[in-house]
Amino acid sequence: MGQNPKYFFIFNKNKSFNSFSLTREKLAWMIVSAVSLFVALLIVCFIFLSDFFYRSKIAHLKKNNTHLVSTIYELENRIKLAESELKVIAEKDRALRTYVDIPAIDRDVRKLGIGGKVAYKTDELDMLIPDDDLSVARVMNDLDRLSRLIKLEKISYESIYNAFKHRSAEILSTPSIRPVNIGYITDAFGYRIHPFSHKRQMHYGIDLSAPSGTSVFATADGVITSVKNSRTYGRQVEIDHGYGYTTFYAHLSKAHVKVNDVVKRGQIIAEVGCTGRSTGPHLHYEVRQFGIAVDPLDFFFTVYD
Repeated sequence: MGQNPKYFFIFNKNKSFNSFSLTREKLAWMIVSAVSLFVALLIVCFIFLSDFFYRSKIAHLKKNNTHLVSTIYELENRIKLAESELKVIAEKDRALRTYVDIPAIDRDVRKLGIGGKVAYKTDELDMLIPDDDLSVARVMNDLDRLSRLIKLEKISYESIYNAFKHRSAEILSTPSIRPVNIGYITDAFGYRIHPFSHKRQMHYGIDLSAPSGTSVFATADGVITSVKNSRTYGRQVEIDHGYGYTTFYAHLSKAHVKVNDVVKRGQIIAEVGCTGRSTGPHLHYEVRQFGIAVDPLDFFFTVYD
């Protein structure tokens, strides 16, 4: 059996000789190790240089990406505007649901909770944005929420439309407009200090300030049940709308209807005045549901036809 060959290395240092020997296996191991170390250093240098140039490129893009920033800001502003408009739509939705007597959408439902925040992978895009306050992921989440809100309102309005179709007669008999088209509310529904007795008393309607002679409209279809004068309310008109609703109009200067007249919503029935116990020209307006006074503001839903 042959012996493993050895390699001898002799060094001349300061006129003295040093030597050492290596087997073939050790020499091969040293060569492989050296090559591996060299390759590893090359890889590290490559990674370092690649990262350096990549970061430099990103920094350059951030510096010049003002258009992207302005676009994202514009998107955020449009989303906020759309959300504010949806809030107005939601208020009209609530009013219309009251109008057709179907339950309002629960506030928790309107929050549109989902089983976890959608994770949009936008890290690479965010790295291109110089403004740290901006996030593409946030914009995507806002758009997703906006889309769900629109779908909710679409479903809600379909429900309201179906209720309108099936209850049109009752709807026409439900008080739903302002009794005067000008003026403002001087006294609301509820307890107040009475202007003559100066005592705290319940005010069963609202007072709408308007000049004498201003037209007063029937707020729903119905039949005139009373046209008379009283010391307190002056000239007054009462309408029975059916379905439990009645409305009452007081301090009128003139009535254009008589008992048993059939009236339509938006029809002129009287004129504003200052009759009875009144501090100035105005309309006292009440809505009663099954004989109980309710806040008329809950029945201001539509505009005049």
